[in-house]
Amino acid sequence: MTQEQISFFENLYRKHYALMFEVALRIVKNPVKASDVVSDTFLILILKISTVMNHEDPVKWLFTVLKNNALGEYRKSKVRKEVSLDDAIIRGKEQELIPFSEMLPKGLTPEERDILILRLGEDLDYAEIAKRLHSTESACRMKFSRAKKRCAELMERDK
Repeated sequence: MTQEQISFFENLYRKHYALMFEVALRIVKNPVKASDVVSDTFLILILKISTVMNHEDPVKWLFTVLKNNALGEYRKSKVRKEVSLDDAIIRGKEQELIPFSEMLPKGLTPEERDILILRLGEDLDYAEIAKRLHSTESACRMKFSRAKKRCAELMERDK
């Protein structure tokens, strides 16, 4: 690797490791596996470093690879058990999916709810959120960060 590639890698690693770990942990629900997923993602980055350096959005590429790795790990770890078709139909009728917006704690402002739903519920990037909210990407990042912190505080209080 060239010095430029090493610097590029180190910069991405320092800036994004913690958030990547949080994202992977949310998906695989196991800290050891989450760490492995992040490590595998950075290994892929090393293998494709010259391509990624020329990518229009290297951070988006990195998080896409992370998400795909984490989902693959999650699928591998799921335990499959056989269920009769009749049981599956009965259970399917009993289970109703709860919309993401209803899982958010009470006490969030409408703006906090909106940004959390757009980022986490609809999985939109900051550029798309900025367009929808008629704001800048950096403002959306800050609003999301504050909303996420407030959401965590409210959820902790409700425990």
